[in-house]
Amino acid sequence: MLKVCVVGLSGRMGHVVFECCQGMEGFKVISGIAKNDTPLPLGFNGQCVENVEDLSCAPDVFIDFSRPECSLGVLEYAKEHNCRVVLGTTGFDEECKAKIIAASRVIPIVFAANFSVGVNVMLALIKKTAAIMQDADLEIVEAHHRYKVDAPSGTALAMGEAAAAARGVNLKDVMIAGRHGITGERPYGSIGISAIRGGDVVGEHEAMFLSDGERVTIGHTANSRATFGRGALRAAVWLENKKAGLYSMNEVLGLDKI
Repeated sequence: MLKVCVVGLSGRMGHVVFECCQGMEGFKVISGIAKNDTPLPLGFNGQCVENVEDLSCAPDVFIDFSRPECSLGVLEYAKEHNCRVVLGTTGFDEECKAKIIAASRVIPIVFAANFSVGVNVMLALIKKTAAIMQDADLEIVEAHHRYKVDAPSGTALAMGEAAAAARGVNLKDVMIAGRHGITGERPYGSIGISAIRGGDVVGEHEAMFLSDGERVTIGHTANSRATFGRGALRAAVWLENKKAGLYSMNEVLGLDKI
């Protein structure tokens, strides 16, 4: 039985991860991290604390869809107690990403912008398409619910990074995030990313490769957050007995071998 601590237990994804655990054999949610006086999932009877240091028992694995500042504390605790981490938090800056890499030298971590199986298949397709259609203009459009606090989404950035890697460039050097005013002609080789926020959109992502006379579109629509929860649990199982390291969903799903 895999003992799980859900970080961000009272959030939308925290509820989803807990419910997915309830519906699958081999998982037991023994604890959660959440702010005091926030609603916990129905049926949860483990320990819930606001600070990870207050846990009375270390889990086998943390599943974390929270905020960067919370996730960094979880990583420190996991290092001290030899826990595995499935990390789905987005919005990390470069300094925070360096700390994640440092933690992965001590413990095994699966870090992904999106745990949906379909999204990760999409990322693999984008990388292959970008390598083949080197001269095509690339535009990425993403949409999420009104409560999402970061933009562009981590998945949209991962799409851009996949394409940039295939073209041998760094995304930060070629990315244009949104447009406004007199922008001039589109710079050759740039990657445009636009974000839409509103309503209860779970997640929509589309990459458009635009050439003279044709367009290739690769997209994904999430209709339920449960797809992210199931992917995170799949990653948690995969991490068992893995050595310290920073892993991606490519490795979890075997996409790195395709």
